[in-house]
Amino acid sequence: MHEMSTSERALSETLSLVFMAILVAVAALLLIASLTGVISHLLQKPALFSVQAIQYNTSAGNHIIGVFHQQGDAVNLNGTSQSGGTSIVSLFLITAGGIPFTVNPAGPLQTDRWGAGDMLFIYSQDGGSSYVYSDVVPNGVSGLQTGTYTVRIIDSNVNVLLNALPVTIQ
Repeated sequence: MHEMSTSERALSETLSLVFMAILVAVAALLLIASLTGVISHLLQKPALFSVQAIQYNTSAGNHIIGVFHQQGDAVNLNGTSQSGGTSIVSLFLITAGGIPFTVNPAGPLQTDRWGAGDMLFIYSQDGGSSYVYSDVVPNGVSGLQTGTYTVRIIDSNVNVLLNALPVTIQ
């Protein structure tokens, strides 16, 4: 009788040990990355919320910008001590003349997050060379120049533009 020969194909013991070592190293790296927050940072999604920018008239009759958080994720505002939101956002203003400004807090805020139903007020304390925001209506500030401004809201954690809101001051 004629015996059938079967060819056996397998990995050598050395090569299988190398593959096992690589798999263990990859698993260890993934474990370390998840424990240190690297993976969660990479998987972080930008904040999702709806806002509206309007001309707001102060009691003195001056026109400033109101940014109303309508609904969605509560966020922390960059440069503040807020910690109750899901992400950190920064505000920028492009003036009617096309000049971009970073909008900084005018002082401590009243709330621990900017959430649904909250309004921010953007105005200039020095006649237009810088702009600030507050969560309380400012008193004694001059109004903004007439024209169309653009409020940009950027998620600082993932560096994504969330909103670019035009508002016309009349």
